[in-house]
Amino acid sequence: MTQPENNNPVYTNYEEIDLRQIFNTLHKRRYIIISVTIICMLISGIFSFFIADPVYEASTVISVNQQQDTREATGDIEDVVQELGEIPRMSVEACQQQVKSPAILQATIKELGLNCKRSDLRASVKTDNPKGTNLITITVSNSDPELAASIANTIREKVVANVNVINARKVERSLAMMEKELLKKEENELKVANEELKAYKLQTRSIEFLTTQLQQKNEDLALFQSQSIGAEIQRDALRQGIKQEKQNIANTPATITTNSSAQGLLSVETNGLDIKNGQVTSENLNDAYVAAVQSYNEKVATLAGIESAIATARQKTSQLEEEIRQLEAELINNQIEEKRLQDEVDRREKVVSLLTSKIADLKITQAIDIAENNITTVGEAIAPETPVKPNKILNIALAAVLGLMLSTFAVFFMEYMKNGEEPKKA
Repeated sequence: MTQPENNNPVYTNYEEIDLRQIFNTLHKRRYIIISVTIICMLISGIFSFFIADPVYEASTVISVNQQQDTREATGDIEDVVQELGEIPRMSVEACQQQVKSPAILQATIKELGLNCKRSDLRASVKTDNPKGTNLITITVSNSDPELAASIANTIREKVVANVNVINARKVERSLAMMEKELLKKEENELKVANEELKAYKLQTRSIEFLTTQLQQKNEDLALFQSQSIGAEIQRDALRQGIKQEKQNIANTPATITTNSSAQGLLSVETNGLDIKNGQVTSENLNDAYVAAVQSYNEKVATLAGIESAIATARQKTSQLEEEIRQLEAELINNQIEEKRLQDEVDRREKVVSLLTSKIADLKITQAIDIAENNITTVGEAIAPETPVKPNKILNIALAAVLGLMLSTFAVFFMEYMKNGEEPKKA
């Protein structure tokens, strides 16, 4: 007993294990251990060699061809047609489930005349799908190697036949839906779309007519704009000329005065003549002044005509620009609406063509073994030469280990009981 500082007593009681005593016990009881181990090995050997029925395994391998669909689903009628028109293909998981389905097992029992229940046959069948592959291994266990191979091959054949029936039904349903529902509906929709497009073209000015009108209006607008620019240039030149003519008129006298000798004539004033002191003074219009005034008047009149023509051209230009804007708006609206109607017609035609093509493909598919397109036999089952069970060597080895463990435990238990009785005898 030890007394810690906190005054709480702690009791310790250890039992030491003496390895020499253990080895002595094993050595003393060695014949029991060896005997029990040998007996277990003999029992296992007799059971494995003479009692246990041998179990043979036969395997067949099939490959499931899966179609990869990389299309992005949009929910349109084209996607529905594509999906309905595809050759039916069953997934690896679905085919693997078919192997142990009651229908397949019952058909196999009937085909081979087996004297067993479906549950018994199910227990003897196992499937395996290696990760990352499309292979399915069908393995059948039976005491008869020939029968094991026959069962595996028959199950494979029944799976192919059953998948064929399932796919044939899918094809029939798809054909019925596409022919009786979708195709009829899409043909009616195509007819309606064509009628709408035709009616729209009849009740509105055509795009070709509007394009021609717009082109003509643009040409007229360019002509009037060109004329207006030319007239404005002429107007500016005339304005400059009129300004120059005003200066010329201001700088040119209206009349010209001339003096001449008139000896012996009396002084008199008449009709622009002034006779005084023997001199004749006459005043006449200046031809240069008259010409300048006439030129000024002509230019003013011409300027008035040009300004009138410019105003008319501008008015016509504004009118043409407004008409062009209206034509462009009408043309754009017509193009948008006509394109929408034409796109609808094109889409319906595409769907009808796709439906017709898919229906033809499915009818061809009905004439071939569509299951063979889905399932391919990689290897048939053959009768195995050696059984997989029992594993005689392994069974004997396990029996030896088990016998050794049981006998060792029994020896130590006997020694423990013996040691427990000795103090009482004392």
